[in-house]
Amino acid sequence: MVASIIVASVLAVVFIGYRVAYADKSNVNGVIGTFIKAIASLAFIAIGFTAVLTVEQFSKGALFIIAGQVFGMIGDIVLDLKVVYHGKKEEGVYLTGGMASFGIGHILFFVAILLYLTSNVLSMAIIGICIAVAAVLGFAIVIGGEKLMGFNFGKFTIHSIVYGFLLIFMSAISIAAWVLYGKNNPHMPVFSIGMILFFLSDIFLTQMYFGGKWDDKFLCVVNHALYYAAQICVASFIFYM
Repeated sequence: MVASIIVASVLAVVFIGYRVAYADKSNVNGVIGTFIKAIASLAFIAIGFTAVLTVEQFSKGALFIIAGQVFGMIGDIVLDLKVVYHGKKEEGVYLTGGMASFGIGHILFFVAILLYLTSNVLSMAIIGICIAVAAVLGFAIVIGGEKLMGFNFGKFTIHSIVYGFLLIFMSAISIAAWVLYGKNNPHMPVFSIGMILFFLSDIFLTQMYFGGKWDDKFLCVVNHALYYAAQICVASFIFYM
């Protein structure tokens, strides 16, 4: 477990360093950066496979977490191509594809938690409350971001609201699971913290993509650091399922 996490962390640092230093200087460097990012993404998927192969018994939900991270890797690659094609007509296609891939990944994470926990923990009432919170906050963040922070979602407004809903919903569900199930499973915070880090990562990404700061190196570092920390937390949780 420790070795796989260290490898994933090192590869994440290598990618972040390359992205900041070289990847925005030419399309060739951008493609190389995408390749390095794909390898880093494979590393956190490998954490999940390591868990499945080494743990004697595990929840069926573990397989859905791995599947969700595979879609995360696809989203990684697609969104990185958005950077490569910044300012070109293909950029919008890659942004939409990236959002869709990560959205599917979050849905698979939700299925994983449903399979892992019992209905006594996540009742329909709890799920309903989380849906309501996510719907309100997802809409408010996007619309409020345009009004208060000058974000320009443009033709991606609906995309952003839908993706924001899924992201906030999973954060809310994971926190609810932590509060309700934390005493029975002291490792539940590992998954919950992972989902919270996902949310924070995308807050910084929003400033880059829709706040006119797409080449801000500080935001790039913070966004990717939070994102890889999130994926490593989620993958590591499989060891305890």
